[in-house]
Amino acid sequence: MQSQRLFQLAMASALVTSAIIIAPPAHAASFFPDVNPTNEEGKAIIQLAERGIIFKDIKPGDENYGAIAALANAGIINGANGYYYPTQHITREQMSKMIAKGFGLTNTSNTQLPFTDVKKGNEFEPHIKALFANGITKGTSATTFGPKSNVKRSQLAAFVVRAEKLQGNATVYANQFKQDYIFASYGGLEPAEDIFTWHEEEDMTESITITPIKEGTGKLVITGFTDDSEDFTDIFYLVHVKNVNGKLKVTLEEVNENDYIENLPLDLSESQLPFMPAEVTVQNTNGQPLASNLYNFNQQDQTLSILQNGQFIVTFSNGTQQQKMAADVYSYDFVRSIDLYHLTDELILTTQELPFEPTHVALESFGFEPVPVKATILNGQLHVTPKAEGLAILHLTGKNDQTAYIYIESKKIAGHWAFLVSEDEDEF
Repeated sequence: MQSQRLFQLAMASALVTSAIIIAPPAHAASFFPDVNPTNEEGKAIIQLAERGIIFKDIKPGDENYGAIAALANAGIINGANGYYYPTQHITREQMSKMIAKGFGLTNTSNTQLPFTDVKKGNEFEPHIKALFANGITKGTSATTFGPKSNVKRSQLAAFVVRAEKLQGNATVYANQFKQDYIFASYGGLEPAEDIFTWHEEEDMTESITITPIKEGTGKLVITGFTDDSEDFTDIFYLVHVKNVNGKLKVTLEEVNENDYIENLPLDLSESQLPFMPAEVTVQNTNGQPLASNLYNFNQQDQTLSILQNGQFIVTFSNGTQQQKMAADVYSYDFVRSIDLYHLTDELILTTQELPFEPTHVALESFGFEPVPVKATILNGQLHVTPKAEGLAILHLTGKNDQTAYIYIESKKIAGHWAFLVSEDEDEF
């Protein structure tokens, strides 16, 4: 978990200091005479119009407005020259193409259509087959599809939304949370990859569709990003997948992360303690003891759990030896983890803590920030002193061309310098 935590810090630092700007699609703002641009709803409508989500001839009070906006936001429909033409007709065969493409529906090679009015080899045949194979349409009768029959475009919007519900998927939109983009990740100690999924190409998008795989409940984190503030916002869900009338259906339940946190015990055998502790006490940064029901030390397994986020001073002892370390307890994607920091003004790592005896060290930092530590090699030992809070990479080399990367985070905890150390023998 330490390597994962340091990688998260590295990515956050790179994003904050990066000059890369993710720009929304360029669309001219549409002006609605009946919209107040100063209130919250008006600002949201204008934002959607600027991003091309609302078409010029669709007003907030119109029938099917919500369905049309949702489909446009998902990229399923785009109108023509900024207009949606809600009262004009399209044919059922055209409708089949829009729905099949919009939802990525496919058909099996042995799908046989019962419709005598659908010509083989026709442009729309594979799309009609896709709808039929996935149970989205049954046709106008048992033997006809009515491919040339007209369908109002406004009716189409509502029809596709119903088709999505029949399919069992659930879609989350960035504008639900006033975000420009969103991406998804599994939460919890055991990711629910066998319960639900989503398209991998939807890593940074305006909508994400969750697809069921099997019955069960898993955890999902939707992270939103806004261009203006460059802030990330996390929204937490329980994803329930149930069999409803023979079809798997996804239901999203937005929850408070703290109500469903899982605690990941810290394995003390990996914490570079010089002895196996027999007793552990925990204090907050003001020196007050933490209540015994808020942490757990398992001497047999040599694991430590702290059930409250924050920074703490942890004292380990075995009766004859004692060592104090700082603990940073944090939550990430429904999991509460602990990082242990060395409390010292100078960190000294010997060959017992390093993969080999180093002969040279080179310093790197993340983003455009100065390197926060000073590092030297003295008598085969690595000496690290802090210059500022931050994260750095130490590239070590040895006598026999060995190479390793040490990740060092330096920060102040309870008024003292503290170091978090993790190593990676592969290239960063």
